[in-house]
Amino acid sequence: MKKYLIVLSFIMISSSSFAFMSGIDESRDSQGELVFIGAHIPLAPAGMMNAGYLKITNSSDDDIEFEKFTSPVYDSVMVHDTKHDGDIAKMTHVEALIVPANSTIELKPGGMHLMLMGPRRDINAGEEILMIGLGLNGKRYMVKFLVVDPRVESHHH
Repeated sequence: MKKYLIVLSFIMISSSSFAFMSGIDESRDSQGELVFIGAHIPLAPAGMMNAGYLKITNSSDDDIEFEKFTSPVYDSVMVHDTKHDGDIAKMTHVEALIVPANSTIELKPGGMHLMLMGPRRDINAGEEILMIGLGLNGKRYMVKFLVVDPRVESHHH
């Protein structure tokens, strides 16, 4: 049993350092039929709301619908969509996030995204924040979001 545990922890360490070295987009979190890619939260000024972005790929033959998202770090996590009405961008609350069968959706700036409200502590660049997506299928999907500093992120070496 001990040998198994040692091997497991080694695999976890090596895969996370690999994801870190290869940049944001490679951070993949596979949970059964869903793959979460590049989940990240741009660091916002203190007191501002944070937003979470990611791509979700559904490899199954069924649509997967999220009833809600929660996080131990935030009081409330909501899915918002940005609707453009001429020059005005309106935020609308999305009741359920649907990832259609055999396809990928992307939550990105200017589109659909997670609104993270009421941080319970200071958020720092480089840390990972856990989100839990509750599927209508009764499943819980754990996703780690990497906090990135947008000012640093724009200088690529």
